[in-house]
Amino acid sequence: MKHASKLATAALGLLFAFAAAACAPTADPPPPVDDAAYAVTLSSSALSLVPGDPSLGSATLTAKVLCDGETTDMVPTFTVSDPSVATVDETGKVTAAGHGKTTISATYKDATATAEICVFGKATPEQIAAFSTDAVNLYGRTYKEEGAVHFDNPVTGFEVSFLGDKLTANVTVSEDVFVCIYVDGSTKSDRVRMTTATAFPLAEGLGEGIHTVRVLKSSEVDRGSYSLNALDAPTFLRSQKPGGPKMEFIGDSITAGYGNLVQGGSWSVENSDACASYAYLTAEALDADFSVVALSGICVKADIWGANTNMAELHQYYSLRNKTPYPYDEDTEIVVLNLGTNDGSYLDAHNDYGSQFTADYTAFLTHLREIYPNAYIVCIYGMMGKNGSIELSVKSSVRKISKDDEKIVYLDIFQKNDGGANGHPDGAAHKRYAKQLTDHLLKNVLQ
Repeated sequence: MKHASKLATAALGLLFAFAAAACAPTADPPPPVDDAAYAVTLSSSALSLVPGDPSLGSATLTAKVLCDGETTDMVPTFTVSDPSVATVDETGKVTAAGHGKTTISATYKDATATAEICVFGKATPEQIAAFSTDAVNLYGRTYKEEGAVHFDNPVTGFEVSFLGDKLTANVTVSEDVFVCIYVDGSTKSDRVRMTTATAFPLAEGLGEGIHTVRVLKSSEVDRGSYSLNALDAPTFLRSQKPGGPKMEFIGDSITAGYGNLVQGGSWSVENSDACASYAYLTAEALDADFSVVALSGICVKADIWGANTNMAELHQYYSLRNKTPYPYDEDTEIVVLNLGTNDGSYLDAHNDYGSQFTADYTAFLTHLREIYPNAYIVCIYGMMGKNGSIELSVKSSVRKISKDDEKIVYLDIFQKNDGGANGHPDGAAHKRYAKQLTDHLLKNVLQ
């Protein structure tokens, strides 16, 4: 009977076990794996808007979601990085909110497409008349006198935005002045000789809409200057500020674009373009707020070609034409120093100059560190070939100061080129130099 009782108990236990198993919830099957490749496309990669304008206050970005390359009816999610500049709804309608730049993203699963949104606030007539930096971008060591802005140095210039189809300027010009005019963000410019006029045509026939025009002085300071007295366009807007670093380029004829528009031959105003030099090309690539201080024939402190100045002196002033002390911007982030070529020529004629050049170069580097306390300073040399003594002095100066300052470097990567006028680098070489310098800065400073 005991065995029978045990068997009954065991059978009853099995019965309860089966019943419990039958009542236990079954595990959910794993979700299907979505291994499809998704992509999102937008109808435009950029929009320009004006708050409150009936036709330009908003626009719609049409988005498509692709699955394995095929269009679907799936809908992405729209987001905006800065809603104070623009807003976006679930349909992709973008509405201008305030002056500035922002990014709209359309996302589905792990796929995203983006569009840059530029919102241009209206500029007041008073801001334009005063060339206020709230509305007009000024580049380089410009200065205001008697209601006009003066442009002496190479690659000094201005940038304005407007509604309409043309822009003219009231300008007063001395001597031969060439300017490069860039329209709507183009990296290609029209290079024109500027003349005194009450309505000098800077851009025309653009078609109605939002336009931005940048005008930069192409010729050197000792070959002429001009003043901007007034601007005229149907409706002015506030220009967008550069998004890159504040930079200063210091140099001689190479930096000033001497003879870079030709292959061989002699120099002329017509064949020299500071806007085609490595300096501006680098600044342009980095969307920098830039300044160029450069003069053909200049040394650090000596004088061989009759420049009647030196960079240690010139750097203190607005320009060769305005020796008012220049107010340095201590927030400058990058300085590119390209001097020594003319000092090498001076050394050839003055054998005892070697040790003095080392002292002069070291003193100028020390000056740059004092006025730009946080800047990354790049010393370069050799684009027209190297004088061994000069290069040793540059390296020695950098080594001496950089013992306690890792943000001063000598960048020895540029190969000699004498393809332009009078043995100067040609345009192709300047493009290579700009690419090399840009890559170095992106890797070591702006990453």
